[in-house]
Amino acid sequence: MNTRSILAMSALALASVGLPAQAQWTLPRGDVALVAGYDFQFASQEFRDGHERPVDFPLNGRYSGSTLTLGARAGFTDRLELEILLPIKLVSFTADPVILLEPGMSMGSNLDFYQENIIDLSQTRRGLGDIYISGRYSLLRNPIAMALEAKLKTPTGYQGPQGTFGPNPTNSEAFEANVGNLVRPGNVSDDVTLGDGQVDLTLSALVGASFPTRTFMRFDAGYNIRFGGAGDQLVGSLKIGQLVASRLLLYVESRLAYTVTEGRVYGVSVAAIDPSLPAVDYQGLDNLFLREIRLERDAIDVVGGAIVRITDEVEVNVGYSRTVWGRNTAAINAVYVGVGVRASLLEPPPTPEEEAYPEEEYVEEEYEVAPPEDEAPVEAPVEAPTPTPAGGAAGTAGGAQGPPSPPLDETDAP
Repeated sequence: MNTRSILAMSALALASVGLPAQAQWTLPRGDVALVAGYDFQFASQEFRDGHERPVDFPLNGRYSGSTLTLGARAGFTDRLELEILLPIKLVSFTADPVILLEPGMSMGSNLDFYQENIIDLSQTRRGLGDIYISGRYSLLRNPIAMALEAKLKTPTGYQGPQGTFGPNPTNSEAFEANVGNLVRPGNVSDDVTLGDGQVDLTLSALVGASFPTRTFMRFDAGYNIRFGGAGDQLVGSLKIGQLVASRLLLYVESRLAYTVTEGRVYGVSVAAIDPSLPAVDYQGLDNLFLREIRLERDAIDVVGGAIVRITDEVEVNVGYSRTVWGRNTAAINAVYVGVGVRASLLEPPPTPEEEAYPEEEYVEEEYEVAPPEDEAPVEAPVEAPTPTPAGGAAGTAGGAQGPPSPPLDETDAP
């Protein structure tokens, strides 16, 4: 009945449009990169409080989620770039309906008890998820690449996570004292949500290197400052890739998020002692225990994928990820595909030949052609004057004006 922190951020793997080995290099000034990615997530297990092995969701619970991520990166200088990601999400949790209260525990009569107390924990949410805005500054490119990154996550007005039957009360004693009023179908809330509903600011250092074997390695390490009472996290990732053909790159990655400060309690979760127990065998609250859920999350995700370079400007990224360890999170499986397109908004720099011979504007001028020094000037034949009404001549024997000659081209110079 607890669907803790179901959303996985696997769509972030699509944020880097270039080769993953070069994600720590910033885009040159004037370059832009657009990305569109889709990932499908599913889970039937969760990690609870104690970093133990994952357990099944109770009541045949199943989680599924779809995310369409649209993003853009832009280079403002050769060392500074900005990025924005907009995820559009659809998340759903389904489970078998169950009756948790025994007759006499509810506030209604026994006659309508079964009609009024069927608990359906299935929930669906859709809409715009957290917006991510990042800035990266390149410190070093050779012999290794280093950059600093600041990433801001901000919610978009959706309802954040709550306890199984709402945000109040926030402790087990108060819940037990009022269980008959709280455990009602109309109070079902749970934490099927589009995000945690609070702001994060992650500061990271990115380091990468490539090798003559056409292998690359990238390491990220940072600190996630979580506002709104959520526990801060140490975050990091390690990615290794191998270019196996001129346009095919294979990579594996591991990502870590580990909470280091205590988060606030946002509700009480009603969890199953034996998650495999079918709904018809539930007898009151015997198979249930209460958990005070905090805004804390730990996770290790492993990723494998491939990037295919279609053209010099277009790439396709496909992959699979799995949450293999965690606390207060679902054991997410995710498959994803993304397409990235890169372009330059500035004119390409001039070639060496263009720099050596800049194009000159052609200006047509008239000038007289002087005869060669070793030749005598040729006089034009004298024509008889043509009478005019005034008795003068319309033309005289003088130097003829020749047609203008084009200026010498620089390539004609010795």
